[in-house]
Amino acid sequence: MKSLIYTIYRNGSAGFSNLAMSLELGVVLAGLTNRVLVLKGNNTPLGNVVQYHGLVRNTYPSKVTDLIEPGVPWIDAERVNLSAFAPHEISDKMAQDSVFYFPPHLSTETDDFRSFLAGRKHVFTIGEAHEHAAALSFSGGPDANTLGFYSSFFYLDEPSQRRAFDIISNMKPRAPYAEFARRVADDLGRFNAVHIRRGDFKQTFGVTTLDRSPAEVIEALDHHFSRSGRLVVLTDEADDPFFDEIRAAYGDVVFIDHHMLAHYDCEFQDLPAHDSIALAYLSQLVAARSDDFIGTMTSTFTALIQRMRGNLGKEERFKFLWNELPAPGDKVERGSHPPSECIPLDKGVMVEQHSGPYSWNRFNDRLNPAWMREWPESFLDEAAMVKRTRDREYAIANASPAETIPGGSYAVSFQNNAVVASSNVAEVADAIARLFALMGASSDALPIGDVRLERSGDETGLLVDRTQIKTSSDGFRLLRHLYREVVRRFIERNTDLVWLHAGCVAWRDRAVILPGAWGRGKSTLVLELYQSGWDFLSDDIVPVDPRTGRAIPFPGTPQVRASNGKALSRNQISGLSKSVAEIDPARVAPEPRPVSAIVFPHFSPEAETQLVAMSPAQAVGELLENCLSFQNNTDATVEALCALVENLPAYRLLFSDAAEAGDTIVRLQASLQEEGAAETTLADAQNLNRRS
Repeated sequence: MKSLIYTIYRNGSAGFSNLAMSLELGVVLAGLTNRVLVLKGNNTPLGNVVQYHGLVRNTYPSKVTDLIEPGVPWIDAERVNLSAFAPHEISDKMAQDSVFYFPPHLSTETDDFRSFLAGRKHVFTIGEAHEHAAALSFSGGPDANTLGFYSSFFYLDEPSQRRAFDIISNMKPRAPYAEFARRVADDLGRFNAVHIRRGDFKQTFGVTTLDRSPAEVIEALDHHFSRSGRLVVLTDEADDPFFDEIRAAYGDVVFIDHHMLAHYDCEFQDLPAHDSIALAYLSQLVAARSDDFIGTMTSTFTALIQRMRGNLGKEERFKFLWNELPAPGDKVERGSHPPSECIPLDKGVMVEQHSGPYSWNRFNDRLNPAWMREWPESFLDEAAMVKRTRDREYAIANASPAETIPGGSYAVSFQNNAVVASSNVAEVADAIARLFALMGASSDALPIGDVRLERSGDETGLLVDRTQIKTSSDGFRLLRHLYREVVRRFIERNTDLVWLHAGCVAWRDRAVILPGAWGRGKSTLVLELYQSGWDFLSDDIVPVDPRTGRAIPFPGTPQVRASNGKALSRNQISGLSKSVAEIDPARVAPEPRPVSAIVFPHFSPEAETQLVAMSPAQAVGELLENCLSFQNNTDATVEALCALVENLPAYRLLFSDAAEAGDTIVRLQASLQEEGAAETTLADAQNLNRRS
């Protein structure tokens, strides 16, 4: 399985929020490119280790992955031999000065991209030079500078943005911490929250912590909060006399970390991790549920709370106590510089100073969009995220309509994406057109790749996105490989689907899936049922949406191998000649169909037709053997297949006579539809066998 070796910011020597942000970049990079994430520097964020006078045990301080579920297949680099990977570096530049664009043919020469870039210096992608590498690496340079917000780091087209939305949505707080924080917030009732960063800011250049007063905090709060309401304070120095005046002004003040230790100590100690890092993360999760929130500028701890609030559907205007950045030319000392108004605020809200399509275009140029504050573009609103991508241009021309294009090219379509399949040999190009005759692309399909059989001298090469990956003296022998590469492109683009090596036909509004390897008889049965009046979805590749239980049409033209009625080995089967079966386009299912049953065909020359009910465990096992997308996301695929068979009947169909086997499936489907798709019992299956 291909991998992405990703180094977390500063190898873990930073605060929790910085490491969480860095982890997000690695997760999305791995998810977009269908690679296993190998995490380097997945260490304890020492910036959040606080002792709390012995109330918290930091014997085993948490890693970010202890508290956050990455949501993609991953492994800690300490558990593998990295020297065996020999990865290709995709970028050794600082993430905060970079933009990653994807797919590689997305244009970076547009006004929109320049606005997104906003003066950052480095641009990179994962393209032809990297795609077939077993291992890639993103190190962020010698200082492991992989810090950045995903909202301003990833410049994507519409399909990639949809995938990124799913990937980020699956990256969640681990359940025990989410449930604990929800309970604490509910018990607090209605409250406002403020993050007042003191602690390490006293030792940080370029901030004003030592030059600010409690009166300034109170003034900022009074613009938005009522003094009669409950105020939750997030700080790592609750004992600092700085807070005495704030306590006096706001009578109901709760320091959330001490509150949780005082009132939920037993529950906190029962959490899988109960150190000060876990406590800091829980403080963020609670604050995200506040009625209103004010934070500290340039603090990523604040920024993640603001994003969480937006993701919860709360109104989030990104309010700050004051400007933290020094005026140009000011003397900067640790925790101190003269307060300035270089970033103008209106009651804590940044004032727009420019125009532009992205939020970071409209504020002061001194703000680095990568980390100095979060932006509304980060909120998990799929419609808004996708809308921003729709006018993004490609560096190559769009795919052509659904017909053979002069020059030997054919645009193959699935889910409004297109792969251009082509050849410079007319006969091979014609064969490609026949193979995908039922899958022509519409004019608005988005191109996601190019697969080509190119004849040069005595050799034909298979080129994927202009990179040659295979050669043969016979171009027709490479057609199967071209077909696989086209399918692979669609699998990589649609990782939310489960892709099965199977046939699929439908009677009325219900489909039957026929999974199986070569020579099992699935294509024969698909055509037998098609000739009986069933609708055609596929004879070879079946994408299934695990969320809806629907099979999606993938109507490659069926090609049936000649048979001599004998049992053959896999190599003998692959050597049999094929004939193309004609399919009426009007008989191709236009929409996904709910699946009523899964039938595993097993052709045997001497077998009597027999339908045998299978247990869910048996069905999942055989589905995994015929799953083409399993390696992309193993855990999610197993979970999806288990859910699929939980309420679906599954059978093994032994047969030698295709007509009898087809009749058995017809009767099975009729029985299921009559019973409202209820599970057919073993006795029903035996009865069907006797009638066969």
